[in-house]
Amino acid sequence: MELLIKTQDLVISYGAIQAVKGVNIEVKEGTAVAILGANGAGKSTILKTISGLVKPTSGKIIFEGKEIQGKDAHKVAAMGIIESPEGRMILRNLTVEDNLRVGAYTLKKKDGKSAKQRTEENLEQVFAYFPVLKDRRKQQASTLSGGEQQMLAIGRALMASPKLLILDEPSLGLAPIIVQEIFEIINKIKKNGTTVLIVEQNAYQTLKIVDYAYVVNLGKVQVQGTGKELLKDNSLVAAYLGEQK
Repeated sequence: MELLIKTQDLVISYGAIQAVKGVNIEVKEGTAVAILGANGAGKSTILKTISGLVKPTSGKIIFEGKEIQGKDAHKVAAMGIIESPEGRMILRNLTVEDNLRVGAYTLKKKDGKSAKQRTEENLEQVFAYFPVLKDRRKQQASTLSGGEQQMLAIGRALMASPKLLILDEPSLGLAPIIVQEIFEIINKIKKNGTTVLIVEQNAYQTLKIVDYAYVVNLGKVQVQGTGKELLKDNSLVAAYLGEQK
């Protein structure tokens, strides 16, 4: 598997506070990789920096062999790095379908297919992942449940045909049965070939579906390994992640 993206000695500061202290992560094409850790560990800051929303203090972000650190968010998105943000940030006054179509704004003609054709194909793919969104396609997004809104946020990101799908806390605030459903869908998305980088506090569910994980504490990678390896390490889960089943 080819390396899709990596960070090299990434340092991110907010004023005098160094939130991320020399982090190195790698994500290979077609895999799912997690960044785990407690609140305030620096996980979401790493994602925002990869997405172009935060500028790094130093270090490199290399995507498809090219340095992208410091690029504006819209340029990063146009390259194929698409984030489903924490808090969902759906457009509440638009319909479900219109929210999804907004996500396709970066699509261009490719492989003989027009942007319109690709949008329609992606819409059907999203509806295949999330049948409830198809049922609710004409409803205002504000009428959806929390779990449905999270599905909409992920679906909107998928509409852009991402090379790298970034998910920031997709299970936050959801009931356990919905959390399980969300993770099953994320696993399906990965198996269908989309590369996924996920930040999550639900370590147990995440480690079950990812290929590799980095555990961040106080801005540094403390432990790393395959999902299976870390899942077996009860002391690690208890020390850094909390015991979540």
